[in-house]
Amino acid sequence: MNTTTLNRFLSVLTLVGVVVAGVKYLDPEAMGAAWQHFTWPSLGLMVVLSAFYLLAKAARFCILMGAVTEVDRSSVVWGYAASQAASLLPGGVAFRAATMSQLGVPVEKTAGPVLANSGLDQFFLLITGIVLCYWYPQLRIPAMVLTALLVVLIAVLANEGSRGWVKSALRRLLPEDRCDNFFEAMTLLWDRRVLGWSLLWTTLANLTSFSNLCLVVYALDLPLEPWPLAAAFVIPTLLGRLSPLPAGAGVTEAGMVAFMAGKTSLSLNQAAVATAVFRVVDVILPALYGLVIYYTLWQKTRPAEPQLEEQAQAA
Repeated sequence: MNTTTLNRFLSVLTLVGVVVAGVKYLDPEAMGAAWQHFTWPSLGLMVVLSAFYLLAKAARFCILMGAVTEVDRSSVVWGYAASQAASLLPGGVAFRAATMSQLGVPVEKTAGPVLANSGLDQFFLLITGIVLCYWYPQLRIPAMVLTALLVVLIAVLANEGSRGWVKSALRRLLPEDRCDNFFEAMTLLWDRRVLGWSLLWTTLANLTSFSNLCLVVYALDLPLEPWPLAAAFVIPTLLGRLSPLPAGAGVTEAGMVAFMAGKTSLSLNQAAVATAVFRVVDVILPALYGLVIYYTLWQKTRPAEPQLEEQAQAA
């Protein structure tokens, strides 16, 4: 069994496990009772926050792409948003590179921003997760271990000799021209201004997502407990992103329900309803926005074929 088949098998198995657990442990009547308290006027603000969440991520990607190419910024923003729905599919992140190639940017130049775009979210969630772990005495030792590993990783990447070893190893695996273009793009991304603005938009995007979770809990007329909710947002989201499942499906939901039911005053059924509503406004809504943008603004923004060769040469 190859790696791809194994990942697909584990993905299906995880989703089946989540469904079985839901049928076994959740009470439909209790979930229905929790849903009846939902205040519908709050939905309007959730819709706005979801749109800003997508915009913040698109703005970050625009900054990252601006470091390696001079393609029109508005085209990059609409291209990122247009690829949001496809990014939820297995391997869908590669669709972002394909979208940028429609603007005339070589795939190897787009690889750096695409990886950095995802890596910044992981970095933010990891740092925030470690800080939150110190809040719970039983998690402090694992948090210390993760902190030490993070310090070692940063030290390795900061050392020119170790970076050279990584480069030489990658050159054995990749064609030399593509490898050089990739390293050139990654070097440009380490610019302080680019990194600073990217981290700012990363923080805004994740704070917006967390605000939506708090708003969902409030709209369901459930007790709002910021610190436990922050842990229920950060740690399962990080674990979901590290899983092979698209958007961490199954892993994120199960983790959020477990954290909210175990660390807050919410019941298991209330936590399940809150998680379901949150994932709709946090994942499904931005994907729907992206779908609309793909069939409207993106089709008008994308350059005509004769312009692509000129942009490719400029990039």
